[in-house]
Amino acid sequence: MKMNKKPLSVLLCAALLLACFSFPSNASVTSAITGTKESRVAFGNKINDIIQSVVKGICKAYPAPRSWKSIDEYDSTYVYDKSDGRATYLTEAVDNAAWQVGYASGSIIPDDFAADKYVIGRQLNFAGGGKAKDVLDDQRVRVICLDDGSGQGAVVIAVIDGLGVTSNTIRLIREACADYTKDGRIAAINVSATHCHSALDTQGVSANFMAVLTKNVITNLLGTNRAATDNDAFIENLIRVSAEKIKEAYNSMESGRLYYDVADSSALARDKRGYIDAENLADAGILRFEPTDRSSKGTYLVSYTCHPTCISAGAGLVSSDYVFYTDYAIQKAGYNFIMTQGAVGQVSSSGIRVANAENYLTASEELKLKEKVGEELYDKSNCRSADSYGEAVAELILNAQYDKRAEEELKPVLNTKYGYVQFTADNYTLFLACLCRLVDNPAYKTGSRFNDVVLPSEVGYVEFGSRVAFGLFPCELYPEVFGGKDMITNDVENYSWDGTEWEFKAAREMVKEGIDVYAVCFANDYIGYVVPDNFYSGWGHWSLKGSDQANFEYDPNASIFDYAFRGTADQLLSAGKHCASQIMSVFQVLTNSTK
Repeated sequence: MKMNKKPLSVLLCAALLLACFSFPSNASVTSAITGTKESRVAFGNKINDIIQSVVKGICKAYPAPRSWKSIDEYDSTYVYDKSDGRATYLTEAVDNAAWQVGYASGSIIPDDFAADKYVIGRQLNFAGGGKAKDVLDDQRVRVICLDDGSGQGAVVIAVIDGLGVTSNTIRLIREACADYTKDGRIAAINVSATHCHSALDTQGVSANFMAVLTKNVITNLLGTNRAATDNDAFIENLIRVSAEKIKEAYNSMESGRLYYDVADSSALARDKRGYIDAENLADAGILRFEPTDRSSKGTYLVSYTCHPTCISAGAGLVSSDYVFYTDYAIQKAGYNFIMTQGAVGQVSSSGIRVANAENYLTASEELKLKEKVGEELYDKSNCRSADSYGEAVAELILNAQYDKRAEEELKPVLNTKYGYVQFTADNYTLFLACLCRLVDNPAYKTGSRFNDVVLPSEVGYVEFGSRVAFGLFPCELYPEVFGGKDMITNDVENYSWDGTEWEFKAAREMVKEGIDVYAVCFANDYIGYVVPDNFYSGWGHWSLKGSDQANFEYDPNASIFDYAFRGTADQLLSAGKHCASQIMSVFQVLTNSTK
C-alpha cells in the first residue's frame, strides 16, 4: 500500500482539479483538501509535481540546440572568475594616491523606434502583445568608472534601464571594450540593470513565446543561431551605446574625494508580502564623488532597493520609471547619478509622495508629454506617481550629507573579486525557456540526458575604501537571502515552505569587520528570481497562514481551482530550489579571501 500512495495522491489531485471545472465555488472541497498548513503544502507540492511533469514531457520532446556545447568546451572569455579583476587585494592606499572617477550616460532607445516595432520587457508574452506605443521619458545606460591610482586598472559599473541583461549580452559589451581591458586600463566591467518593468525588453523574454517556440525547432535541429526576435536590433544598439559610454566614462576620469553615507529609506519602500517590516529592509548606501576641480560635476553612486514599477507598463509607454525622475532631480542639483538595484525580491514603493511639493514636472513639461503620447496614454501610464516618487528618492539622497550621520571620506583603495557558479535548470518552466532559446543565456551540456544542462555564471565583490562593499549577484535576490533569516519579522513560524531553516549567514556577517555591504542584483547576468532554498516550492505556492499577500492569501471559501495553478513569478521564473545556497556559498568564498 505504501508504494501506491504517490500515484494515488496524484490521481486524487487530478480528480479534484477536474471537479473544480464543474464546481468552481465548492468551498467544502477547499476546506477538506487545504484545511491545515500541512495539507496546503502537500497539495501545492502535488500541483507542482503534475505541472512540472507536463512541462518536462514537452522539454523531452523539444529538440535541444545542436549548438549547445559540452561544459568541457566552456569558453570563459569575458566571463569573470577568480583570475579576473584586480590581481592584488589592497588594504592601504599607495603613495600619493587619489580617487579618479569618470561618468557617462546615454539613451539606448533605437533611432528607428516606431509604435508596435519593439516590445516592453514586462513579462512572458504568449500572444505577441506588449508592444511599445511611444516613449514617455527615456531608457538609458549610466556608467561610472573608478580608479584608486594603484596601477591595477579602473573598475566600471554600468547600469542599464531594463528588467535584466543576460550573460551573452554582457560578454558582447565586454568584448566591445577589449581594447581598454587587454592593455590594463580597465580591470573589470560590471553591468547590471535597474529592473525597470516599463522599458524595452533587454532580455528577449517578452518576445512572442509561441513564435519563438515554433521557429527554434528548426534552428535547434540545424544548429544555427536562434530565430530573430523583434528586439534583436534594440539589443545590438544597447551593446553599442553601452560600450561607447564605458569608454567615455574612462576617458573623462578626474581626481577628487569619495564619500560614503547611509540614508534610511524605510518610509519609501515596503515588502509587499508583509514578511519584512520596512525598518528591516536595506538602507540606501550612498557614494558621493567630489572632483578636485570645483567647476566639474560630482557624481552620486547609490545602492537603492525598490522595484521601479510606478509606471503602468500596460500602457505601452517606454519609461525608466522613477529612476528617470530621480536622475533628473539630481542632475538639476548639479550631480551625475547612477543607481544600482538591491536585493529587491518583492520590495516596492510605499506610495509616499513629496510633502507639500509641486508636481515634479513643470506644467509646460507635463503638457509637452501629454501632447507627445496623448493624454489618455499619459494618464494610463501613471506618470505623476513616478515623478513624485522619483523626487522623494532624490530628496533622500541629496539630504543625506546634511543629516545627523556624518559622511565618511573613503581612502583611495579599490578591490574586486569574482567567482564562478553554474546553475542547473531544475525548474522545467525555465528549462523550456532556455531550450527554445527564448532567453539568451548560455547553456552547456554536462551529460547525455536531455536535462544534463547547466547555466554558467559569476558572482562578484567590489570594495571601496576598505569600508563599503557591493556584492554582485546574477539574479533577483530576495532580501532575506542577502540579509539573513533574521530579517523576517512577521509570520516567522509560517515562513518556511518545506519546514527547514535557511542556514546561511547574512552577507554583513560574511564580510570583514568594519565593512558595510550592499547587494547589487541583476549584475553581470540574469537567471531569474532567487528565493531561500526553504521557501522555494514551484507552482501552487500560497500563504501558509494568510499573511503572504504577494502570493495568495488562504481563503477556505474560495474554489479549490483558485489554488490549483496559483504559481507566482518568484517561483515559476527561478532556476530551482538550490540557487540561493549556491550563490551565497560562492559569495562566502569571495569574502573569506579578503580576511
